[in-house]
Amino acid sequence: MTRLLLCTGAGFLSVGLLVPAIPRHVTGPLAQGPAVVGGCLAITSVFALLARPVAGRLADRRGRGVTACAGTALLAAAAPGVLLADSLPLFLVCRAVAGVGESLMYVGLAAAASDHNRPGAAINRFSVAVNGGLLAGPALAETVGSALGLGAVWVVAGAVALAASGACLLLPGAAGGAPSRTGKGGPLVHRAGLFPGLAYWASVWGYTAFSAFLPLHVAALGGGDSGAHFLLYGCVLLTVRLGGQRALARIAPRTAAAAALALTAAGLALLPLWPSVTGALVAAAVLGTGQALGLPAFLTMAVTGLPAGQRGSALATTTAFFDLGFLSAALALGAVAQSLGLAYGFAVAAGVAGLAPLVLPFHRTPQETSPQGETHDHSRR
Repeated sequence: MTRLLLCTGAGFLSVGLLVPAIPRHVTGPLAQGPAVVGGCLAITSVFALLARPVAGRLADRRGRGVTACAGTALLAAAAPGVLLADSLPLFLVCRAVAGVGESLMYVGLAAAASDHNRPGAAINRFSVAVNGGLLAGPALAETVGSALGLGAVWVVAGAVALAASGACLLLPGAAGGAPSRTGKGGPLVHRAGLFPGLAYWASVWGYTAFSAFLPLHVAALGGGDSGAHFLLYGCVLLTVRLGGQRALARIAPRTAAAAALALTAAGLALLPLWPSVTGALVAAAVLGTGQALGLPAFLTMAVTGLPAGQRGSALATTTAFFDLGFLSAALALGAVAQSLGLAYGFAVAAGVAGLAPLVLPFHRTPQETSPQGETHDHSRR
């Protein structure tokens, strides 16, 4: 498990390093406007979404390790490749390759975590490594960029991804690991991942509203920089994940998912209802708690009761809703905030998260359904 967590932390650190680098590269060396920044972020998500079904099938048929290794290798090539891309089309190609790499890495590593004898606890630790890498990345990028320049950030991101790729070779299903074939694999879109995916989609709407509009909200309140709010959010998220592992292990994934969505909705609702810097801090803490509960619950719901040879497919289906959520929320909430104001953007995202628990009762694990897909009804016996 330690090896898996190191691979995960390094892989997502590589992704996090580029969070501040992408907009600066687009508006700096490529001399493009802010609108193009959004397009560059979107193309990464689009290609990650398109690659998800293939990633799931690859993880199930060829192994978790080889899938994660291929993904991190693509990230290792795409990041420093930007330094050779002297035009916007070439930069977009690099970001498209990175999107495929992120998809393969995420699904391969998540599937490896689900193979643990205690998948719920393993997925929780996996999610800590994911968020730890993503949260540490921007801070490290700022340090490297200030000392060595923007180009060094791309090089460091590539080097970290290359190190992660080498570590992934030691995971099961890669060179030198266990046999690569874990089964025939599940369908390209697995039904077990649909309802957890819809819940994940709603949760991502909450996170997108918070991350995109909180700086504008705090500035409008006269609070200046929103760095303290994001720092509090990250600290709460990691504290709940790390400190609450034993408590969370006793909660059914469906219950944790419902609580996550309710807290996400409550945190977003606080922003317009308590329009102050202090209110925004409380909202960040509440929303951080909700996001901490969400990802492990959604992924655990997707794989509970599934044979190992279908978990990659189910996780690919569930995690595809992250990209769908990010793209749809960015477009829809941007339009709402532009025409009606930030408060309405937060309210819409809160409504989406608050209504999402209604889909959770429709999710059925294999133990709850018959081989024909019908729910067991013991009253008929």
